[in-house]
Amino acid sequence: MKETVMIKHAVTGREWLNNNKQPLEYVFTDLPDGRYRVVFHQPPEEVVTEILRFQNELNLFRFEIPEDGPQVKHWYYVSTDGVHYDADRQDLTIEADAVIRYLPTDYWA
Repeated sequence: MKETVMIKHAVTGREWLNNNKQPLEYVFTDLPDGRYRVVFHQPPEEVVTEILRFQNELNLFRFEIPEDGPQVKHWYYVSTDGVHYDADRQDLTIEADAVIRYLPTDYWA
C-alpha cells in the first residue's frame, strides 16, 4: 500500500512536508484516548522553523492508497501545544486530538 503524508498551513494551504515530494522518515502511533502522534525524523530545518511558527494553524493529512481498493483519507486535528521539536535528535513530533477518516468515493463517484 502506498501512503501520502502532508503537513499544510490551514489558512493559506501552503504545503511544508509531503513524502511524495521529498524524502521523509516518519512513524505514526495511535495513543490512548483516541489520540495520535507522528514523528518526522530529520525534516528540513527551514521547514521546522515555519511549522513551529504556525503550529496553531496546521493541517496534517495521511492518504492510504491501497492497490486494490479506494483511497482512504485521514485528516488529523493537531493538538494545542501538540508540536515539538527535539533539536538533538532532529525529531519533529506532532500530536493530534482527533481524526476524520473518509473515503473520497463517498462524496465523488
